[in-house]
Amino acid sequence: MNKLIKKEIKYSGRRFKVIQKLYERQDGLEIVRDCVEPGDAVIIIAVNENEEIIFIEQYRETIEKVALELPAGMVDFGEDPKDAAKRELEEETGIKATNIEYLTSCFTSAGYTSEKIHVYLARDFEYGIQHLDETEEILAIRKIHIEDCMKMILEDKIEHASVYIAVQTYYYKYYNGGRNG
Repeated sequence: MNKLIKKEIKYSGRRFKVIQKLYERQDGLEIVRDCVEPGDAVIIIAVNENEEIIFIEQYRETIEKVALELPAGMVDFGEDPKDAAKRELEEETGIKATNIEYLTSCFTSAGYTSEKIHVYLARDFEYGIQHLDETEEILAIRKIHIEDCMKMILEDKIEHASVYIAVQTYYYKYYNGGRNG
């Protein structure tokens, strides 16, 4: 295992920090790693009684196009991820979940960031009013059947990695009584 020798904050913003870390490998070679530390995030797959998944469309400046996504967001400092999932789902879609359950967690890209995303499933919910914060602009809310979602993934029509993970986990774990997994 590499030994951490030094770390230095190179940038600290509202959303994340960039930390430069100096490590010594077991063979004595020193290496530098630039690490993005945004904190944890949540993504929510809300599935209605017709096996339709609730998606949002929003413009993402980082990729300069509209992305088809599931409701998601950052876990506030000291906040439980399950509470963050409920909050984000209601903020972005107006959906108030009466039952939300943990599906899985994963690192989004361990080569450069410590971000871990927690995936939650909402199946019992009521529709209400969105409560977007000032930085969010949801262009549309769409319902897409699970079978169509799987086709879209295979046809590269969904480009968001955490959406792949959430949809496929639900599909193989729960869809059609779990017989698909």
